[in-house]
Amino acid sequence: MNKELDQVYKRSKRLTIDDKTKIVIMSDCHRGTGNKQDNFLKNKNIFISALLYYYNRGFTYIELGDGDEMWEVSKYQDIITANLNLFKQLKKFYTSNRLIMIYGNHDMVKKNKFILEKNFYKYYDKLTKKNELLFKELIVQESLILSYKSHDIFLIHGHQIDFINSKLWYLSRFFVRHIWKPLEKIGLKALTSSPKNYKVSSKLEKSFKTWSIKNNKIIITGHTHRPVFPQNNQSLYFNDGSCIYPNGITCLEINNGNISLVKWEKNTNKDELITTNRRILEQSKPISNFF
Repeated sequence: MNKELDQVYKRSKRLTIDDKTKIVIMSDCHRGTGNKQDNFLKNKNIFISALLYYYNRGFTYIELGDGDEMWEVSKYQDIITANLNLFKQLKKFYTSNRLIMIYGNHDMVKKNKFILEKNFYKYYDKLTKKNELLFKELIVQESLILSYKSHDIFLIHGHQIDFINSKLWYLSRFFVRHIWKPLEKIGLKALTSSPKNYKVSSKLEKSFKTWSIKNNKIIITGHTHRPVFPQNNQSLYFNDGSCIYPNGITCLEINNGNISLVKWEKNTNKDELITTNRRILEQSKPISNFF
């Protein structure tokens, strides 16, 4: 498994960051079409609130794979139509050069330029009754290395070392789209292979930890849907969690040379109004402290 990570690392592009850089990393939104099988729907408003917060404060938004549920959904434009306000907010990041997208197994087809051009470069606006630009000339990457001082922070979705979701992803997509999706419609709970399988997730996490220690590099992934923030220098492996928890979304923030794990969730204020709350799960720690 470490071999696959080594190969992806060697072909990754680099982005230099410093103590002034502000980045938020999210993954595994699995944005759908707004039907009852859409696991993202319950957190959609929380996600939009988080985007507004980060955009207004100058953050760059990095989506670390599985942003869109392109296994269950075959008409990709339907995802944009169902989440148009959200995509318009993402467009603001894009036009200000603060949007980076990395593909996962559920949206691996984004590496295909033809599919991107057909479905994500523009969208049809029902109000203006014409096509409007969205992410013109967007390139979705497999991975990215953030170069911070003398250290590397390796960003990858994580499915690359998960055989079923990498080498056999076509078969996995077929199963989800044509077998599992109909079962969801009759009430069975959503199935996502890695987060629902503790042994698989643990095995993947062990591989990420081993790679980080061996190479003395921070690695940040998604895919398992389980947030990870290492303690006492036990490893350099981080995971941003996901956006489809029953009670909110998690993400990683890099700000002022520090990294922290954050959760966004609904709350009720003193006036009994529902609000969106940003809660720090793991306090900011200097990135340099992990080396």
